[in-house]
Amino acid sequence: MRLVAVSLMAWLTGVAAYVAGLVIFWGQTLSGGDLIAVLYYSALASILAIAVVYAPAMFGLRKVSKGKARPWAYALASMALGIVPVLLIVRVWGGNLQSLGSPEAALFAFMFRAFGFVFGHGFFLAYGRPSV
Repeated sequence: MRLVAVSLMAWLTGVAAYVAGLVIFWGQTLSGGDLIAVLYYSALASILAIAVVYAPAMFGLRKVSKGKARPWAYALASMALGIVPVLLIVRVWGGNLQSLGSPEAALFAFMFRAFGFVFGHGFFLAYGRPSV
């Protein structure tokens, strides 16, 4: 249940970062259809990435560090892993590695950096401390 709560909080933070980035960097907002697409694809990519990459990496970091890793280590690792869901989204839309330089991919990268920051810190609070 803790992992679900951390994941949901991270995903919501990421969506907020995406919307904020769209407004701040491009002066645009999301319409209804675009918002649904962002929510759908980011949720799908998040669920897959959490199950396959984020959770195993965080539990691995905890095991390797014997529970002594600092909160920033979890956050930095999660932020670095943010490229995985971006690659998933780009690939679903038929893109390639060059597509990672697109404005859309930059927004998703911004989203998953924020996601990673919250996921890493949340994971530390939920699981990373030796007393847990």
